[in-house]
Amino acid sequence: MIRKYFTIFLFFFWGTASFAEADSVQSSPFTVIYNHLYFLQTDSYEQEKAARSFQLDLNDGKRAAVRLKQILDGQGIFIDLNELPQESAFVDSISGRAIYRLSPKFPEIYVEKTADGWYYSKETVKAIPALHNRTFPFGAQWNTYFHAPFWHIKYLGLKLLQWCELVVLVVVCLLFFWLFNRLVRYVLPKFVHRRSMSGGELPIRRLSRVTALFVAFKLFKWLLPVIMLPPRLNSLSLTGLDIIALFFSILIALQILEVVYSFLRKKAEATESKMDDQLIPVLRRVSQIIVWTVGGIFILRSLDINVTALLAGISIGGLAIALAAQDTVKNFFGSILIFIDKPFQIGDWIRFQEVDGMVEEVGLRATRIRTFANSITYVPNGLLANQVVDNMGLRKFRRFSTELTITYDTSPDMIQLFVEGVREIIRNHPTTRKDVFEVHLNSFGSSSLNVLLYMFFEVPTWSDELKGRHEIMTAILMLARDLGIRFAFPTQTLHIEEFPGTMATTPTSLKPETARIQLQNSLAQIRSKWQISDQEVESGN
Repeated sequence: MIRKYFTIFLFFFWGTASFAEADSVQSSPFTVIYNHLYFLQTDSYEQEKAARSFQLDLNDGKRAAVRLKQILDGQGIFIDLNELPQESAFVDSISGRAIYRLSPKFPEIYVEKTADGWYYSKETVKAIPALHNRTFPFGAQWNTYFHAPFWHIKYLGLKLLQWCELVVLVVVCLLFFWLFNRLVRYVLPKFVHRRSMSGGELPIRRLSRVTALFVAFKLFKWLLPVIMLPPRLNSLSLTGLDIIALFFSILIALQILEVVYSFLRKKAEATESKMDDQLIPVLRRVSQIIVWTVGGIFILRSLDINVTALLAGISIGGLAIALAAQDTVKNFFGSILIFIDKPFQIGDWIRFQEVDGMVEEVGLRATRIRTFANSITYVPNGLLANQVVDNMGLRKFRRFSTELTITYDTSPDMIQLFVEGVREIIRNHPTTRKDVFEVHLNSFGSSSLNVLLYMFFEVPTWSDELKGRHEIMTAILMLARDLGIRFAFPTQTLHIEEFPGTMATTPTSLKPETARIQLQNSLAQIRSKWQISDQEVESGN
């Protein structure tokens, strides 16, 4: 009697438990996903129970459950059971529907609540064949051909078959890298040469190598799911491969920029402007920063970091940093204005405030100027952009203005001859401007008669200007010597009244005819020194 009641109790308990278990499978997203994954583990493998997570007949449900588990493992989607919602009335906060997506990478895989409870959605069942073919392009039956126990011996958590597959996969990717690198190195220079971008052999070689590495790692990631590594290890491996591939993508972009900038450098060398030579390195640095920034954002996304929230925080922090670093931002935009307006070139002589020197480099923050004391002055671009800059390097003509002071005892005729001789010196010099110059008796000084000399040199550099000044001034000294003209300097002269019976003496000077002949001889000597023929003088050259 007791045995009969005990048997009835066990049957009732087993039936109640089985009913409760069957009913609880569809109670929440947690139970549906847990049921599917738990009964496809090695130590609890029961396809019939795993199929209860799908609203399909038994055979189709078993097939869908196995293939979906293979997709999740092959794509490295690790399901954290602690994060699964256990509420029956769960609603997705974004869509407002009673659904739960397993991974943001695959929005078509989700469970939904129906009239009969929670199940994998019809969209998921429909997407399983395409996702499975994409995950396993060569099929998932590869491992089923190796039944011998020898292949299933585990070492460091992996089967011997999996270790062999990894070795074969690495060898295949290395061979592919070698062939692809050779192919790109052969094709790319011809492609570049047709577009007149020769000279970038080294950047092209690096670009081909990095591109081959990128493609090899992509191939490794594409074939890795075939090995069917453990879910956790496969997830980490695929994430690591994604990060490596993104890193090589950054390097490819940088090498492409190097090829482009090597072409731009050659174009800049062919132009007369030196600012182009300085602009290219600045653009190169800015573009590198942009590439690394964009690449870093994609790497953070591959690590499942909320980039939107991160960028929002950075923007708020960036506003505070911008307020604290106004001078840095001002200098950056000042450098942009300098490159756009081009108020000076590299090598120009500029003056502003107390700075006087040659421009050596224009950077993102400051401009480097070599002073004439051979020191280096760094001027912030924000300050320089708001200054009145006198660009001495852009002068087409370089002015020379001075006064020739001669003594008061010089006769008017000799002054006229001297002035005419100085004018002829200017006309005959090879680097002077012939149409604009002035040489006149200009003022009466306290101790001299002042002759104004106002002229221009048509020379490109300061050194050429100094050389022209030296030649003009030397020629004037020779002319004054030949004409007997004396240059005055600040003196005091004591004049004594003539004594009775004596006559006052006056300085003697050359007769006009003799002085003019002397002038012609002096000018001929100067022209001979400058190697200027009389025919060139007569022709006006």
